[in-house]
Amino acid sequence: MPEVLELKPLKNKNLKMILIESEFPIDWWFEVPEVLKEDLFWNLHLISKEYLQLINSLIEIYKPNFALEERPNFWNNDKNSSEPLRLLFKNREIPFTSADISENAELYLSSALDEHRTMIKNLEKKINEIMKKNGGIPENDDIFQRIILWKEYLKQDYDIQEDEIRYKVREAWMMMKILKSAKEIEGNKLKAMFICDPRHFNGLEKLSEELGVETEQVKIKRTIKTEQVEQIFEKELEVEFS
Repeated sequence: MPEVLELKPLKNKNLKMILIESEFPIDWWFEVPEVLKEDLFWNLHLISKEYLQLINSLIEIYKPNFALEERPNFWNNDKNSSEPLRLLFKNREIPFTSADISENAELYLSSALDEHRTMIKNLEKKINEIMKKNGGIPENDDIFQRIILWKEYLKQDYDIQEDEIRYKVREAWMMMKILKSAKEIEGNKLKAMFICDPRHFNGLEKLSEELGVETEQVKIKRTIKTEQVEQIFEKELEVEFS
């Protein structure tokens, strides 16, 4: 039976949720842009040992009863970027899972935008055909200009609807998963760690306030030690020229 979105305050449980910024942005689309499929960083899904050390230190500070991570788009692939995090929480004997919109809900919402996607692709195909026929952008061509405008209007409308799902809808589903996980954990005073893109912090805080969940934010300050980078290049040069 398909899961239904339902947000209700916890009964006889007090929950504090620590929102932790993911090491890198977690983006989400109905269709992953083609350029990202060829992107090395996107495909490696790296998690640094420094970030794992940070999470480990936060576990010591907050002593969570359970933890979750926002599920990124690339989990649709065979690779699982969260394996180091999963192992860390497993070693600390802390239940760990992912949170996102349900697959059925995502498919349903995506199908509602199928017509938009089809029309945008057809207009892009027509634009390319006209440009190829004219050896470039045709001048003073009203039809060509209208096709460009139609395509842009449709793309803007598509992006607005996808953004609504990317944030408000997904945040509601993620919050439901957090509450559901809390119900499964024994105890009436619980702490949860949720690792997610910081762009969700405000939306999740608003939902938490409505549901009687206390929140705290942990944001990352990133620094690059240039001397370490220089040492890496020096070692490479030593190997190359020795």
